[in-house]
Amino acid sequence: MTVLSLASATSVASPLLRLIAPPYAEVLAALWPAPHTAFVTAPAARRHLICLMLAAEPSNGPPIDVAGLMDLPLRKAIPLVLEAAAPEGLRRALERLGEIAWTPEDYRLLVRMLADPAPAKTLRHAQAITPELVRALAALPADLREAGGVALRVSPAQAALLAEAHAVLARRLSPQVLSTRVAAWSHAPTPKALFTLVAEDFRRELPPPPHPGTERLRPLDTAAAIRDAARRYRNCLVNYLDCAVDQRTAIYEWLPAPGAVVELIPDGFFGWRLDQARLRNNQSVDEATREAIVGELRGMGVHVGRSAWQIRRALEEAASPKFQLTPVDDAIADYFTDD
Repeated sequence: MTVLSLASATSVASPLLRLIAPPYAEVLAALWPAPHTAFVTAPAARRHLICLMLAAEPSNGPPIDVAGLMDLPLRKAIPLVLEAAAPEGLRRALERLGEIAWTPEDYRLLVRMLADPAPAKTLRHAQAITPELVRALAALPADLREAGGVALRVSPAQAALLAEAHAVLARRLSPQVLSTRVAAWSHAPTPKALFTLVAEDFRRELPPPPHPGTERLRPLDTAAAIRDAARRYRNCLVNYLDCAVDQRTAIYEWLPAPGAVVELIPDGFFGWRLDQARLRNNQSVDEATREAIVGELRGMGVHVGRSAWQIRRALEEAASPKFQLTPVDDAIADYFTDD
């Protein structure tokens, strides 16, 4: 396709032409010299078609009389502009693109998405078609577009994140499992629910607990167990899931009444040590329960006392004449106290 214009060439584009069609103003000024009346007074859909023609990849088709495109009905002008590449639904889409011309890349994405049944359906039902909508659809992997659901209504940034997560999962999961997960994502009722589902699939299983636990102190060794405990204890325990997966924390539950959530963390000198323990609603642990938990942990070989970091810090301050060493029992009590 080449452009044939019957207008005299000029490189002077008016401010109005630069406003409504900034990427194409100079070319349009050559096709329709100032004041560019035929172009700027044309319906927006017609202007978009002209700009789409300028944005389209060149082909070896016959020259196009651009001035003549203004007089043809859109349904006849579109095949002249895009030839066999004109997708179904383009005419209706051109009427919902707004007043300002799109970039060449966005026009080309629009044509691609209209040629794909899944995003074409989304575009067909959209009251207004924006570059952001088209970019988001284009960023999604093909199987997410085909599955449908709220993934077809996310922003470009959200779509890019979904594509990145999908690519990682595609390396980790079998095609059959990934297909099952994508189908589950398509039934998410809201974007938040969708991202939660993908995040759960993106999370690895928890490693084995560092200690097997006891009859009174059991490890919460699955994501489901940690989520259940967070619900029962009414705390933010779910925020510790990724740390548990990466072995930066291990969560246990103290089963005797009143019940408590116990967190262990790795220590460079002591191995796993107690870091904190709380009752429901993050309340402080009473003294009797505290003593029972400490005894159980020490019986398991877990360090309960000052951390290596706390000892190093005390050593750095010890040379001061005013140095006072906090009793170790006070340091332990802090692990059970709601700050």
